[in-house]
Amino acid sequence: MNSLPFELVSQILTNLPPSSYKSARLTCQAFNAALAKPTFTTLATFIDPTTAQQTIEKLAADLNRRPKAIWSPGCSVPRGLPVPESFLFAMHVALRGTPCPSPATSRASSISSGASSWSDGEDSDVVSEADSVTAWNFGSTVGMDDVTEETLRQALFRYSLYLSYIYDGEGEAPQLWVMNSKKWAQQR
Repeated sequence: MNSLPFELVSQILTNLPPSSYKSARLTCQAFNAALAKPTFTTLATFIDPTTAQQTIEKLAADLNRRPKAIWSPGCSVPRGLPVPESFLFAMHVALRGTPCPSPATSRASSISSGASSWSDGEDSDVVSEADSVTAWNFGSTVGMDDVTEETLRQALFRYSLYLSYIYDGEGEAPQLWVMNSKKWAQQR
C-alpha cells in the first residue's frame, strides 16, 4: 500500500466517509500521510488568536450543539500551561502537512549521509536541545518566526475549549487535562 502513488491513495480515500478518517490513518503510512493535514485543518486555524476566538464564540452561540455547562469563550489562558510535545507534533502536521522530524531520524540521516564527516568515535544517544522540537523553537522549525511559546499556549487552550464544546460525552474527553490545573501543574 505504501508504494502506491499519492494520487491513487487520494482517490481511494475520497470513497471513505470523513468519520472513518481517524481509523484509516492507522491502516498504513500512505493513508496517514494523505489524511494527516485534512485531519488537523481546524487545529491550524487556532494559531491566529482572533480566528480561534471567533470559532469558539460561534460554536458557543449554537444552542443546539452546545453542552449545558461550558467554559466561557472569553476566559483567559492559564499562566504556565505546559505545551506538550504531542500538541507540537499535531500542530506541525496541521501547518506543514508533514510529520514533525524526530531527533532520532535527523541523527540517523546525518550519520548515513555524512560518511566523510568528522567523528570522535563515540556514538551519542543524547539529543541536543537544538535537535528537539519545543514550544520555544517551534516557530523557527515550521518557518513561522511569529509563532511563539505564548501563541502555542493560547492555541492549545482555545483548541481545548473548542474540543470541550464539541465533545459528545462518549469516551474520555481529550481536553480534560488542560482544564485540570492540578494535573498539569505537576508536569512542570
